[in-house]
Amino acid sequence: MDDETSNNPIVKLTPSSQYLAPCPKFRVLVMGNPESTKQELFSKVFGVDLEKKLVADAFSPTHDINTPLDLEGQNEHLEIFTSPNFFSPTSSTSFPSSSFESSSESSSDPSYTLASTALRTVSSFIASRTSLSQIGSVAPDVITSDNRLHAIWYCVSSADTSRPISPVESYFFHHLSQIVPHHVPVLLLFTKYDEFVSQVQMDWIKSAQEKGMSKVAVAHILRDLVTKKFEDTIGRKWDGLLKGVDGGLKERRDSGFGYGGSDRKDMLYVGGGEREGEGRRQREVVRVLVGGGGESEQDWGGEPAWGEELSGEEEGGYGELVKRTLGGLRESKEVRRVFAAAQRCLAGVSSEFAANLASTYFEVDTSHARKLHGVDVRDIMPNFFAKAVQLFNLRDVSCVLDLNHNPSLLIRILEATFGPHQRVLVDESLSHSSTDPGHTIFLGLSPHERAVMLAQAMAAVILFLHKLADIQWPHRDNSRGILPPATITSRQVQHVIDEIELGTEKRDLLEEIEGSSLFTSCRMRKEVADLICKAVEKADESAASHFSREESRGTFMVDDSDLQEISLAFVNDKGPDDMVLPNGLRILPLN
Repeated sequence: MDDETSNNPIVKLTPSSQYLAPCPKFRVLVMGNPESTKQELFSKVFGVDLEKKLVADAFSPTHDINTPLDLEGQNEHLEIFTSPNFFSPTSSTSFPSSSFESSSESSSDPSYTLASTALRTVSSFIASRTSLSQIGSVAPDVITSDNRLHAIWYCVSSADTSRPISPVESYFFHHLSQIVPHHVPVLLLFTKYDEFVSQVQMDWIKSAQEKGMSKVAVAHILRDLVTKKFEDTIGRKWDGLLKGVDGGLKERRDSGFGYGGSDRKDMLYVGGGEREGEGRRQREVVRVLVGGGGESEQDWGGEPAWGEELSGEEEGGYGELVKRTLGGLRESKEVRRVFAAAQRCLAGVSSEFAANLASTYFEVDTSHARKLHGVDVRDIMPNFFAKAVQLFNLRDVSCVLDLNHNPSLLIRILEATFGPHQRVLVDESLSHSSTDPGHTIFLGLSPHERAVMLAQAMAAVILFLHKLADIQWPHRDNSRGILPPATITSRQVQHVIDEIELGTEKRDLLEEIEGSSLFTSCRMRKEVADLICKAVEKADESAASHFSREESRGTFMVDDSDLQEISLAFVNDKGPDDMVLPNGLRILPLN
């Protein structure tokens, strides 16, 4: 959260260009191999489309770990470093228990040699980009915000259930706290989980159909069967690795996790291994299942619902990966913020950080939420908008969202949200100073009313950006069947504004804030952030509910150009009952 205020009565807003300056890039080290790491891991989490060969080469033994992936300008707030993982499929050699400095020449197994070499390389890399300098000769003073490593993803393919844990992998996790400092989260990613699910289903589905079982029964049984099969063949093997060494396995029941929400162990805690003087703390290793999801890629026996039942609500586990990574970033608020700006998977994460940002434009010193003293709304709103845009990772090549190039955009968003009787006040607040004698309407408002209006305006901006991200971010399960464009367009922006103006969500958003007691009793800025976030969530849920009702009555046209695809079957009443256009008009079939 920004620190916008001071003890001075007059506050100077920090420029939007400095908002992400303290930590401009999120840096993650991904360890895997071509079998365990696919390009969809990067596309669905960070929205970067990379060629398959480029990703495969990044996990080859010859790749330089210090050279980040070439993202081709697709994500300016991200650096991805890669390395082969430590798997050695044919090795039976025991890795040294006390030091990894033993020469790899002691083993004649090439895979073991590669794995042990990778461990030394990774350990040196981590030491050079974190506060640990036990390995190598990197001085701590060369570690800056420009090169610090923030998270580590260790990828293991779940498609191969017979895959053993290699000796080098055992060493890495046994000595995790000696190699990786506590503030850098380590996540264990079981990739290709969709392939694992497919195999379990294919092995069992035929006999279930022959027995005449119902779809509902099959879906529930498959969900439990998949979970049990994973634990029996893969999960317990890895749980045992960490539990047996550092003695801390904590079960966590999470009904909303991954493919179907079954209870399972997904938190591994490893203790010990700290440097002298740090004391003994629990080490958390988070387990996430990723792969596929959201598309129902398989059609089980002509019933796609069976596949959907196991595909989950988190975009194939990628949404869960975003949330778990964010939960592990405890080093600083700046790192968490840049991760929210770098991810391109969950619009809700960006909205939450935008709500936190919005709260910094309020004062709570008097136990009331009030607009910052001495700062005009006409200065606050453009400043807030320019910062909030950075949190949503929207590809704005044409500067459509830049208020310097499109100065009327903010007014259009707010006019679409507020009612006709409030639009004059909104226009005047954005164009005049509150100290201007001619600004009679705003001067007539009480501090309470000014704070309410400001909170509503900021929530309106967040709702707009949230909706824009939901339809513009790629690789999402778009129920409207329209492939989102690669970059923001003026037409798309106007479409979202029209949706807000014609929809019902704006009423929920405005009423949620106006009806709050926060502006008469508030002690923490977090309360303001929570209120704005709740208002946006409620409005978004209302919009989804309204869209669902419209969809059940007819076909919703996202873009007027889709009219070219309308079949002449409408003339003969062989299509949907009616069709809803973006402007609210309804096309009825000719009977």
